[in-house]
Amino acid sequence: MSPDTEKRMESMKQVRLLSGKSKKIEREIVTFYKTVGKMVNLNSRATEIFAYLKIYDGLSQEQLRHLTGFSLGTVSAILQAFLQADIVSRRMIPRTHKNLYSIKPERVNFVYTPSTQILDDLEKLDLYIVERQTEYQKLQSKYPIETKFLQMRLNSLRNYIEAQRRQINRKRKYSFFEEIDSEIIPLNETIVYPFDTRGLEEDLMVMLTHFRNDPIRSRLMSIFYTHRNVDQQTLMDISGFSRSTVSRIMHRELKSEYIHALPRGYRKPRTYYLKSISLTILNHILRTDSYIFSSVSRFQEILSTLQSKRESDRDRKDVIFLIAKIEEIIGQIEVFQKGTRFLRQAYTDLSKFLEKDTHVMNQFSQE
Repeated sequence: MSPDTEKRMESMKQVRLLSGKSKKIEREIVTFYKTVGKMVNLNSRATEIFAYLKIYDGLSQEQLRHLTGFSLGTVSAILQAFLQADIVSRRMIPRTHKNLYSIKPERVNFVYTPSTQILDDLEKLDLYIVERQTEYQKLQSKYPIETKFLQMRLNSLRNYIEAQRRQINRKRKYSFFEEIDSEIIPLNETIVYPFDTRGLEEDLMVMLTHFRNDPIRSRLMSIFYTHRNVDQQTLMDISGFSRSTVSRIMHRELKSEYIHALPRGYRKPRTYYLKSISLTILNHILRTDSYIFSSVSRFQEILSTLQSKRESDRDRKDVIFLIAKIEEIIGQIEVFQKGTRFLRQAYTDLSKFLEKDTHVMNQFSQE
């Protein structure tokens, strides 16, 4: 057997899993990936499987079941979804009926959704919004305030899409769109539409996919994407959810600073608001990026500890494996940080545009 053949055969064997003290570091790496996934609203089980695949060069379904504690059916379903998304490869272990699954590093970084898929979904959303804006334009003469307000809210989503386009495609397609709506309806007032917006709201959230793993949260957030600000009773009336459900979700959104609340008025219900859709989503993404960047110091600390005991540790193979893995993660973060400068620039450009837009609107209203 030739050396190349031997090497290829060796790479198609099941990898040896970490054990002993090394499991603690393995778990910390998994927690890092799961935290990133949670911050961008990804399925926690899929993220955990993704994390283990990122740590090891190739794993079988049985190994993933052992590592995660998930059922074989759950593992199989998630791997099948990864295969369909083309983020993993599958190869048969010689002389067995088992497959090894490996991440395609060129497709994904720290989450399992490829950027090309994100942009493809957003381009479809952009086309959908343009179609709906054209439809609502026909209602302008009959409902001037309501349609103008809704056009601005949809513009805010288009600004988010444009920012992602500049990040992922490295191309600028549009200038940013006017999205200031406080001059139409003050922040402390709630818009009431004379036409049904539920279909629009649901379509937006399905195509945006931000909250697809939490349908209750998705429904409540969709209301803010068209209404901007609503009180708790209005959220209950529109969504059909109970007071306790609405309170629970709003408490979580306030804590994450995705949603904000106006000061309480005497004997008035609390009013929640999402002012700029574009800036809110982008800020949330950039906070996730900041968490990834800030993790370098911790990984460097782990790396330093591992390097100091490389020669003396009993589990030398595990230590050498982890050193290589931590170095790889640090390198990926450094490359990722350089690549995200386009989104940070788009966020800055959009913020300046909206500040200027607000200034012009304020001047106009004072004249």
